[in-house]
Amino acid sequence: MRAKWFVLPALLLVAVALALGPAREASTQAKAPDAILVGATLAVTGPFSAEVGVFKKMMETWAESVNAKGGIMLKEYGKKLPLKLIIYDDTSKPPDSQRLYEKLITEDKVHVLLGPYSSPITIAASTAAEKHKIPFIALEANATVIFSRGFEWMVGVIDDGPKWSDHYFDMLKAEGKAKTIAFVIEDTPHPKEVGSGAIPKAKEVGLRSVLEEYFPVATQDFTPIIAKLKAADPDIVYVAAFPARSVTFFKQAVEQGVNPREFHVIHHGAAFREPAGKAANLVTGENYWMPGVKGGPNVAEFEDLLQKTAIKVEDFPWAGIHFFGFEALRAGLEKAGTLDREKVRDALRSLDIQTISGRLRFHKPGENRNPKTAWQGTLNPFPTQIQDGKYMTLWPPQFATGKHIYPRPGSTR
Repeated sequence: MRAKWFVLPALLLVAVALALGPAREASTQAKAPDAILVGATLAVTGPFSAEVGVFKKMMETWAESVNAKGGIMLKEYGKKLPLKLIIYDDTSKPPDSQRLYEKLITEDKVHVLLGPYSSPITIAASTAAEKHKIPFIALEANATVIFSRGFEWMVGVIDDGPKWSDHYFDMLKAEGKAKTIAFVIEDTPHPKEVGSGAIPKAKEVGLRSVLEEYFPVATQDFTPIIAKLKAADPDIVYVAAFPARSVTFFKQAVEQGVNPREFHVIHHGAAFREPAGKAANLVTGENYWMPGVKGGPNVAEFEDLLQKTAIKVEDFPWAGIHFFGFEALRAGLEKAGTLDREKVRDALRSLDIQTISGRLRFHKPGENRNPKTAWQGTLNPFPTQIQDGKYMTLWPPQFATGKHIYPRPGSTR
């Protein structure tokens, strides 16, 4: 009798446990938000809009394509969540961007931030992210000062400015043809940083520097520098400047008879190519991705995105960098599996992924060329050459879509 008396309560306990099991499991799972909120500002208007204004459409189209596949999987909630991008126009001004990032954080309550265009605007914008302790992915910004401030909540997808032309000089070393080089550098932060790495790198690979000239941003007449160039007669004229100044210099140099074996212009997308005209043929420079480059697994996705938005990367060369940000954002969120800020930050820091332009990870403190920098990415631009209006990627060999034409036919030597 006693044994039978215990059977009924035991069966009842099992039934209750089975009934409550799913409810109890559901109650321990975090309540999912309606969407993953991603904030950003972009130069939709102002002087930088010509370079990146169209990226607003690209960002929104990318989010739509991700959501069409269900969103991004976050394990904490046991399902995929859609992306919602909140993008404001920073008017190409650092103070506007900083104010709007504060709004994104405090009013819109975003979970993660994508950075704006340019180093000066990023310097301002990232202070808001650091103040409020929210993950911030810097995009088209690689000034050393950004990543040497000891910030804990920011990573950046591209490597620092001094490494800008490393691939180009590695190619010249492998070819062994060029012997001398002259540097013409705009006296503003980004061109100076690129030059600060290019000059020693050139010497490292065996090139002799015959001229190193810096010019103020307001320079309109380059005749004094051109006279020195003609006297120095270098194999390569290397121009570190933004397009507005590099085009003015280049046109005057060509008109005044400067005829090296190669002109190298660090920013030589459409902003340089179109105003330079036919003379731009065979000019080399750098780009982060050009058609035909087969990098990581997301190339087809990027090409589809360009097609849907009618964006030609030849005309808007920073499109590749923006997509690096998309790749890092998605991979970081999936790795974190949550929207917890600290866990997302740590997941981003520990990423090691293949992007459309090769491997991306983030340098830990002391790893980069400048020991004070931290959490800056490993992606560097490739040397490219304008050949009959098309861009050919020249180096490294695994990414090359064409061969380097050197020296230019008709050059003086």
